[in-house]
Amino acid sequence: MYKLSVDLNEYLQLYEQINQVVSDIPKNQLQWKKNETVWSITEVLTHLLDHAFVVNFRLREVLSGSSVQLPAFNQDEWIKGQYANEGNITELLETYRSVLQYNGQLLRRLKNDDWQKSAINPKNQEVTVEEIIQSFISHVYHHLKQIKRIADDFNISVQIERGNHV
Repeated sequence: MYKLSVDLNEYLQLYEQINQVVSDIPKNQLQWKKNETVWSITEVLTHLLDHAFVVNFRLREVLSGSSVQLPAFNQDEWIKGQYANEGNITELLETYRSVLQYNGQLLRRLKNDDWQKSAINPKNQEVTVEEIIQSFISHVYHHLKQIKRIADDFNISVQIERGNHV
């Protein structure tokens, strides 16, 4: 019998982990940017939602048996083009939660063989459904660390502005 390497509970708890990290961060800190070449916390959250939509499409494309190469997306241009830093965190998080729940329903229905269905990703590598979901989880963890770094950078900048040495 096949042993799945993806923990569906871990997938379904991603929203809670994100919410826990950002729930107490004030709005001015959520939209703060160290400089114009980096993302704010709001932009990171928007990216995570964009990524979830892209993965939703990729997942369904693989499960359908399509031979089309899975699409890439220009994350920086998507963020810029939708004025992501002006987004509402509550709405972003609620949409993210809904998307995870919707996909969770699908993932729970998959049979062992479905997890091994594959397609070619934008890097011309063959990837399975299982690998797509595991990569999705890892991607969220990467960005949770990024959110914490942005929050730390904000706090350091406030200390510097107040004339305190860090």
